[in-house]
Amino acid sequence: MADAAQSSKERVRKFVIFFTFFLIIFTAAVQVFLVQREIGYIGLFLPPTLVFVSMTVINYWKCVKVDSSAKSAGKAPSIQTDGWRYCPYSGCSGSVPINSRHCHQCDICIIQRDHHCHFVAKCIGQNSLPFFMVLITSMFGLTLTYCSANLIYITTHETPGTLLLTVVAPIQVLWYFLGYVSLSHCLISLNIVISFTAFIGSIILNYHEYNLLFHNKPYLTKSMPIASSGVLKMSKLDRIREVFGKKWYKFYVDPTHQSTVQKQYGVTKVM
Repeated sequence: MADAAQSSKERVRKFVIFFTFFLIIFTAAVQVFLVQREIGYIGLFLPPTLVFVSMTVINYWKCVKVDSSAKSAGKAPSIQTDGWRYCPYSGCSGSVPINSRHCHQCDICIIQRDHHCHFVAKCIGQNSLPFFMVLITSMFGLTLTYCSANLIYITTHETPGTLLLTVVAPIQVLWYFLGYVSLSHCLISLNIVISFTAFIGSIILNYHEYNLLFHNKPYLTKSMPIASSGVLKMSKLDRIREVFGKKWYKFYVDPTHQSTVQKQYGVTKVM
């Protein structure tokens, strides 16, 4: 029974990953070959589209592949030692780093767990958080590029009446099958709705995650100074370095960048 449930969960996870990749490539193809070519600004929008699509795909894949579970901390001690605690849940049933939390969806403890991401179909934790932060930043840049091109398309190719039908994208799909609109117009309508929805979502997500990073959710180490009020004496740059490492900026410009950061209780992060 447990094996069947695990197999079903794995199939769902693979479907989510496949669908997300498909959505990224689909929207990029419609943007480049239909919207940007139609408005005549492909030379302006193509370079940022390629850059942000590449960053999105690479960092999404890294979020999928990088392991932030307790297993990534190495072999657990056979007896309780400093920096380790016992996890009673079935997925662990043993010693895990003290700075980890159990995820009941992944059924394992995640080191410095941020949240369970349904689009990545796994938890974002110590090792994958830098890639996730770059992922949502690149998504913002990508959707901003799309929305800019879409606005030019709307102002030059849409009337108030057709714009209303464009916003209601499912109607456009129905009209395509009934023969009232072309396939290209149907795809552009879907792309416009997806782009603007993703743009609003990326704004909310970036605000939420960077707000946590800068203000509410520091990733503690023993050496960090604590004020009498209990608030960390850390600048925003120090918080970024605590998550990304000293060369934090390389994550945003170099997709092949790797760094090793010594973390709390002797747990090493390798990316």
